[in-house]
Amino acid sequence: MKLFKGLIFFITLFALSRIIPHPPNFTPLISGAIFLPYLLEDKRLIILLPVATMFLADIFLGFHELMIWTYASFLTISMLSLNYFRMNLKSILFLSVSSPAIFFMLSNFGVWTQSDTYPGSLEGLMSCYFAGIPFYANSTASTVLFSLSFYAISKYIDHSNTKTKELN
Repeated sequence: MKLFKGLIFFITLFALSRIIPHPPNFTPLISGAIFLPYLLEDKRLIILLPVATMFLADIFLGFHELMIWTYASFLTISMLSLNYFRMNLKSILFLSVSSPAIFFMLSNFGVWTQSDTYPGSLEGLMSCYFAGIPFYANSTASTVLFSLSFYAISKYIDHSNTKTKELN
């Protein structure tokens, strides 16, 4: 049952984040990857589910040259979450700040290496990172907001379940 709930949570989260209008990079996806260790027990699934979900979406939405960088970012975030996720605010905040930074660093590096927009120099790399700052800000803000929301909802559900068990 826990596996089913985790799969439904992440797939629904991913699907909604693709179809609901939102500012660029303001999605719950990174937060969803952060919370998978809370929802699932299978370590392989925790690591592979975000990438598998993205790949399935890319089949329908179209493949692009930066997929490997996006997938690598989510694999890294998933492994970080698997190792550092604890159901406390310190862990949630650490992951909510570090995960968007990982995504920003890897994806922008990919943009720099894959496109002709920036020169292949250190100056070009810095220009690429500088241009990505608004996306990074949105990603960080959304990850902190959604992660704190997931944390609060999880705490509420856990508390409600405890109360229900006490009454029975």
